[in-house]
Amino acid sequence: MSKAASPPFPWMPVSLLGLLTIVGYGTWFYAFGVLLDPILDDTGWSEAWIVASFSATGLLGAAAAPVAGKLIDLQRFRPALAATGVVGAVGFGLASTTDSLAVFVGGTSAGGAALGAFAFYHVTQTLAVRYAPRAPARSVGVLTLWGAFASTIYIPFTAGLVETGDWRLTMRVLGAIAGVALVGLAVALPTTPTSETEQAPSRGLAFLNEPLARRHAIASFAIGITIGIVLVYQVTIMTSAGLSLATAAWLAGARGTAQFIGRLPVIWIVERVGSARALRLSYAAIAAGVGFLGFSGNPLIGFGYVVIGGIGIGAMSPIQGIHASEIFPSDRLGQGMGSMSLVMGISVAIGPVMAALIGGGSVRWVGPAVAFVAAVIAVAAVDKRRPLVEVT
Repeated sequence: MSKAASPPFPWMPVSLLGLLTIVGYGTWFYAFGVLLDPILDDTGWSEAWIVASFSATGLLGAAAAPVAGKLIDLQRFRPALAATGVVGAVGFGLASTTDSLAVFVGGTSAGGAALGAFAFYHVTQTLAVRYAPRAPARSVGVLTLWGAFASTIYIPFTAGLVETGDWRLTMRVLGAIAGVALVGLAVALPTTPTSETEQAPSRGLAFLNEPLARRHAIASFAIGITIGIVLVYQVTIMTSAGLSLATAAWLAGARGTAQFIGRLPVIWIVERVGSARALRLSYAAIAAGVGFLGFSGNPLIGFGYVVIGGIGIGAMSPIQGIHASEIFPSDRLGQGMGSMSLVMGISVAIGPVMAALIGGGSVRWVGPAVAFVAAVIAVAAVDKRRPLVEVT
């Protein structure tokens, strides 16, 4: 008796999730860096307050991530996705019309946190695995290739809108696009199939206390410290080392291209060495990259940071999703990935503050040193033992 044919790969749902990822990250996470100076020039508001509100938005989104995961597990993600689109459109629209810093912070916090909770990778990767339970590595790999275009599309698009109009018009357009896209995707995305894995239903969040889950949380927290330092201080570290601002900015932008390259062989690597070893390799590449960052006064060494660190960071996101699909029970995958998003969101916010405090305000050497040590801890924390859940 012949084996039943495997179901076709769900290209359409996974591609729609890729679009959701692009909009989710692009609307505020990537657009903020372009909008910051135009907002400050026009309003005279405190840069510290605006930047702090952006960081707080990330924390709020991370805090709500487990809720998003639970809604996915309960098959209620589509109404939540539509509501996120409405909140985003209203929040950014309100922020674009006000002369009050408090109202601006409130509007962007609501819109940005909603997108961070319901349109980031912990949501889209979970759904991608649900749509393709027999090919989780492939579905996450395809999804993150789509997601790699978020900064490539939204940074120049946002800059073009600002140059054509102003920051207020730009925020209204970005908010409107997010609203229409998320409501449309809530309608277009099909209901995810139920788990095909035969296992006893998990009780509550007890699965997070399993050794594999604990070690994954430790690794995620540690690498989040590294990523936070890199996101905030990479240009500052390179200019402090002696590079011009233009060169440092170019290298920081080129890292995005290297991240895309890092995602291309992910499925091939995971199939050959397993998700745990692949995750260790990505963390090790990040550690090596931030080591180069510390000595980036030489442009060639700075380019080493771009290539090695960028490839590691690019590979990290899909491999984390694949690894999570193997260590968390399938009926609690959403809550598991949401919880890891919360852990990493907190550490991304802590990393830059930690580097600044240890360095007494100077991150020239302290930033790369703290980032390197945290990445090494992440490498050591990943557990290579047999996963809780076998995914075929």
